Amino acid sequence: MAVKKRAASGSKVSTRNEAVPTPASAALVNHIAFVVDRSGSMSSIKNQVVRVFNNQLGTVQKNAKSAGQKTFLSTFMFHTTVDKPRHFATPVESVPKLATKDFRLGGTTALLDAVGTAITRLQKAKGATNKDTSFLIVVITDGHENASRTYKRSLKGLIAKVQKTGRWSLAFLVPSGSENTLTRFGIPKGNVTRWDATAKGTKVMDEKLSAGLKTFYAARASGQKSVTAFFTTDMTKVDVKSLSALKDLSKGFARWTVDKERSIRDFVNTKLQASPALRKKLGDDYEPGRGFYELTKPETVQPRKNIAILDKKTKAIFGGDQARKVLGMPGGSNVKVKPGNHLEYSIFVESTSNNRKLVRGTTLLYRQ
Repeated sequence: MAVKKRAASGSKVSTRNEAVPTPASAALVNHIAFVVDRSGSMSSIKNQVVRVFNNQLGTVQKNAKSAGQKTFLSTFMFHTTVDKPRHFATPVESVPKLATKDFRLGGTTALLDAVGTAITRLQKAKGATNKDTSFLIVVITDGHENASRTYKRSLKGLIAKVQKTGRWSLAFLVPSGSENTLTRFGIPKGNVTRWDATAKGTKVMDEKLSAGLKTFYAARASGQKSVTAFFTTDMTKVDVKSLSALKDLSKGFARWTVDKERSIRDFVNTKLQASPALRKKLGDDYEPGRGFYELTKPETVQPRKNIAILDKKTKAIFGGDQARKVLGMPGGSNVKVKPGNHLEYSIFVESTSNNRKLVRGTTLLYRQ
């Protein structure tokens, strides 16, 4: 585990601790299906959606290779009806990119039939009942259900049946107003997110999908068979033993409760001015990068920023690369995160700003 600390000069110093071993991935098999809306309303963003699909194909291929997890990909496209799969249970390394000319748009939105068809077909894939095989269905739609016939009544029961096995994950990118419908179908809130059918919206969708897919592969490597927080941070399935095996960094931090909403610099300087001992130890002025604010709302976390996890029972603080890994937050790229189920933990993000607004009643960790 790499834990970054700043010396008095402001330079970063890394200390290393032995990483927690994860289970071998050689036996793990993943079936991933993209279920993509090609109804007429997608016309204005056709090129962007094709680009997102190809980017995510690359993301799956890269993660499958680096994680050593055999992965098969299927693609289902739908409009008024559900098309024959573009490819089904194909080794991901052999899947070609999608050409713009092959993404033909028109018709209405048979969303429920598309999801039901994907589940039913994947249930019959070779090795589908193997305990080391997991399924991830990623659904992209810009519209609301308005055309399904086959699975309109049976989909909720079908979703419940496969999720009960503990090996199926379903993630949805949907327009505003669809979230509650999907959670009523039994989809975990952390696996549903909104997106806007605009050029800017598809860019955000691309980022969310990349982060979610990396979360899925990290979860599989840690022994999980499904994910309930494809788009959020979630502590419910974190291996507590692996987390507690990390080095406790609590002695290196001051913990302060935020008394009112104010900038991080103003808050820290108030603390420093009130204590000669703290000023002697930490200096007279707030230093960007020393403070870690508590995650309370959706954030974009840059790869250079450290994460800290506070165990509210023991007061232990865990940080460094392994803290990101147990949360399924990949390094090397921006990660869109929003608070999920944190149980008895609080999650903190390093601030490099002077003006970060702190939320009243939260905790600030300040590196000593």
